Amino acid sequence: MIRPVQVHDTALGLAALREPRPGSPATASAEALSRHLGQLAAEGYRLVGVFEDEDGPAVTVAGYRTMTTLAGGRTLYLDDLSTLPRFRGRGHAGRLLVWLDAEARRLGSEALHLDSGVGEARFTVHRQYLRHSMGITCHDLEKRLP
Repeated sequence: MIRPVQVHDTALGLAALREPRPGSPATASAEALSRHLGQLAAEGYRLVGVFEDEDGPAVTVAGYRTMTTLAGGRTLYLDDLSTLPRFRGRGHAGRLLVWLDAEARRLGSEALHLDSGVGEARFTVHRQYLRHSMGITCHDLEKRLP
């Protein structure tokens, strides 16, 4: 079952959100995540999860927001997509990508966009995105500021 994860229910998505960034202060606890997602919600961030058990935690989560850019027009930007390791290979991320396509259309977006890390460990993830008809359209450059 796919359903939204509300700010007051962030504990349901905590484990899956912590998976790709275990050292992030935002995922140190349910309280920290709730505060962080409350701030992100002001920017339009939404969280949705896949639940295998109606009363259990989300096994896969996606965090997204809409934005408009000169280059891309109205876009649904996927900030986060993560599946708990023991639930990988069950199609949950693929189902969420299909759900996100529909949500992007519902919100009037012209595109679904995400940035993904590099390296050999990301090959499986990148295959998932390519199978979902996503193309590699740019290089994402970053300068960390002190």
